[in-house]
Amino acid sequence: MPENREEIVSLRDSGKTWPQVAKESGFSRATVQKVYKEAKAMPVAELDENRYEKARVLGPVPNPRLMRIYFEHKEGVGICVKRPHNNHPPKSEILVKKVEGEEKLYRLV
Repeated sequence: MPENREEIVSLRDSGKTWPQVAKESGFSRATVQKVYKEAKAMPVAELDENRYEKARVLGPVPNPRLMRIYFEHKEGVGICVKRPHNNHPPKSEILVKKVEGEEKLYRLV
């Protein structure tokens, strides 16, 4: 699908609407929006490693805006602030940024 990815990005960058891109590429609107978003996302390699950390999801907590996370390179568990609908499965890798002033509190990048 790499050739389709390039086609979707070029169609959207040329000013076409989502329905037009979907019709011309032969995929659903939701699919072309997802592919475009992924293609435009900043690669992990270009992120400043000093500002962001890779963490893994441990699981949810009763508050829908929080989830427990852990780091493979250090001990302990942290809490990550997220949007209520932004759920990640356990053990999935995420990028987080430390919240200043709080010892074990992070937010999604």
